[in-house]
Amino acid sequence: MNPCIKPAALVLAATLLLAGCGTSVPSPKAGAAQSKINVVAAEDFYGEVARAVGGTHVNVTSILNDPNVDPHEYEPTPGASMAVQKAQLVIYTGIGYDTWMQHIIGASSGSRDVINVGADLLGKQTGDNPHVWYLPTTMPALADKIADDLSALDPSDAGYFHKRAKAYNQTIQPIDRLVAQLKQPTPVPVDVSEPVFDYMLHAMNMVPEDPKFALAIENGNEPTPTEVAQLQHDITTHRIRFFVENIQTDDPTVRNLAQLAKQHQIPVVQVTETEPKGEDYVTWMTRELQEVKSALDTQPASR
Repeated sequence: MNPCIKPAALVLAATLLLAGCGTSVPSPKAGAAQSKINVVAAEDFYGEVARAVGGTHVNVTSILNDPNVDPHEYEPTPGASMAVQKAQLVIYTGIGYDTWMQHIIGASSGSRDVINVGADLLGKQTGDNPHVWYLPTTMPALADKIADDLSALDPSDAGYFHKRAKAYNQTIQPIDRLVAQLKQPTPVPVDVSEPVFDYMLHAMNMVPEDPKFALAIENGNEPTPTEVAQLQHDITTHRIRFFVENIQTDDPTVRNLAQLAKQHQIPVVQVTETEPKGEDYVTWMTRELQEVKSALDTQPASR
């Protein structure tokens, strides 16, 4: 992610409870008297899935729930370590994204179920693009995996968990429908400030043309003059359909390129790496996909 996002001094690791996910879901068994399963999610969008699937049978703590905190630079608090110590299920991105969580797990005593989303669910490895929540298949697979793991921890409520996972997956189907609607019959060239949104772009048959520039910005490095010049050329010659800007990056080169795009009537699609305050996963993805739709609906400027 962008090194320009400054980590917060303290990260709130609050336990969040949610019984529903916007769709009719089964109620827990009447009179059930049992301790709740403690679940810890490194990022709040995973915690959201865990709450939706686990319902009233789980306590969920999302370690990173502030969009201004850089997941790469986060320094675990004693509260975060204690939450993991008490957890029966831990969920994190893995593949080099939130290595601090891997360190906490390694330093914690006892055993717990762990879902490394990138490696366990998607077969990816360190060095691959870690922004896997932008891959449309990730959240449905995660919901099903959480249901399986919770069922192993609480077999008597397996039906409850799986029904809620199915209900959650129904709530995110509008994202799939919008992606299918926006998928292009032939590859569409775009440029991006960072590879944050790349999985979603590829799902819509849109191809980032500036991977070296994007990787340099993500790693906090200065793009080469050649890389900057190529992107400028893409914009001024209208070689790309739109420019994707991660607005959580405060980088002067990116700002200048976004401004150049606007001057040349190249649409700018604004995205974020972390879930914005006041939004859930569906509203977050839908809003950004609607920006893509608006960009595609804009009549391309003549060259």
